[in-house]
Amino acid sequence: MVRRVRILALFMLALIVAPAASAHYVDLNEALHSENTLTVGIALTGQPFAHKRDGVLRGFEVEMAQAVAEAHGLALEVVRLPRAKLAAALAAGEVDVANTLAMEAEPAGIKTVPYLVVGDHLMVLRGNPFRIREAGDLSGRVTSVTSGSTGEQFAHALNREFEEAGRAPMHVHSFPNHRWTHFPVSMGHAQGYFIQTVSAVAVNADPNSRNRLVDGVFRPVREVGFAIRADNDKLHHAVEHAVAAMVATGKYRRLRESYGLPVELSPYR
Repeated sequence: MVRRVRILALFMLALIVAPAASAHYVDLNEALHSENTLTVGIALTGQPFAHKRDGVLRGFEVEMAQAVAEAHGLALEVVRLPRAKLAAALAAGEVDVANTLAMEAEPAGIKTVPYLVVGDHLMVLRGNPFRIREAGDLSGRVTSVTSGSTGEQFAHALNREFEEAGRAPMHVHSFPNHRWTHFPVSMGHAQGYFIQTVSAVAVNADPNSRNRLVDGVFRPVREVGFAIRADNDKLHHAVEHAVAAMVATGKYRRLRESYGLPVELSPYR
């Protein structure tokens, strides 16, 4: 219900703001690090989110930032930062916004305008020979997880649901390291494994991978997007307005789809 209310508010905001935005730009310079420029701190999050190719930062997160800058007639400056320095650079005003997908936890003193929901996904052997199309198909099957991960929590939550429904639980095998978790599925000995969004999307997009993502079998963990200092209300509202307009016009959906990001990753459904 909270998400539905927020989405409705964003759509209404976009309808109100879009006509005004086409006529003139709001002067944001007092809210920006550099005049007429949106300075975005980005830590690499991997393909297709934020990655470096030919010496240039590219990806979905970079294009989202570009769209926000263009919506307000601003130039875009992308500053690549180590993950550990994102929050400090934002707090010091060295960047105007930062990507929270690269942050393990959101620091105090920020507001976030979301553009993705991330969590855990089910991966199966490419071609799906065991015909796993929904979570219920895993009852009584063999799956693998990384020990201590949210994917492991997802698997155990599904098993509780199976047991409460009187169905056979999965046989869940835990591995101490992420890089080993796919082996039982890749070798055909297990029917599925659970991993987080960034890895799942990268595997799914790799034509040489033996595995693929199962659409719709997803456990959301958190929303990620543009982090903005909580005391910078003017910039927060401007970024929120720009994203709302992207959602309302379909630009956000087209951008998400162009990067092969499944619909369950959208906060605006």
